Amino acid sequence: MFKRIILVCLIAVIAYYAGAQGLTPGNVVDWFTENDIFQTSKEALKEIFELAEEQQVVEKAGGVIDSLKEKVTN
Repeated sequence: MFKRIILVCLIAVIAYYAGAQGLTPGNVVDWFTENDIFQTSKEALKEIFELAEEQQVVEKAGGVIDSLKEKVTN
């Protein structure tokens, strides 16, 4: 309950500040469009997924190599 109160207060402060600065939702959308945030975030997520896939391949390859080492030593 305390976390929700803090969250609501934080949102209220941000909304008050944005209103005092004259920001509108249209201004925010324009800023995201001008700075190409959506494309940048898509590229970052793509790289994260590629790294995660590579990590899974490394872990699986390590398991296969370990099992082959055991078979060779036996």
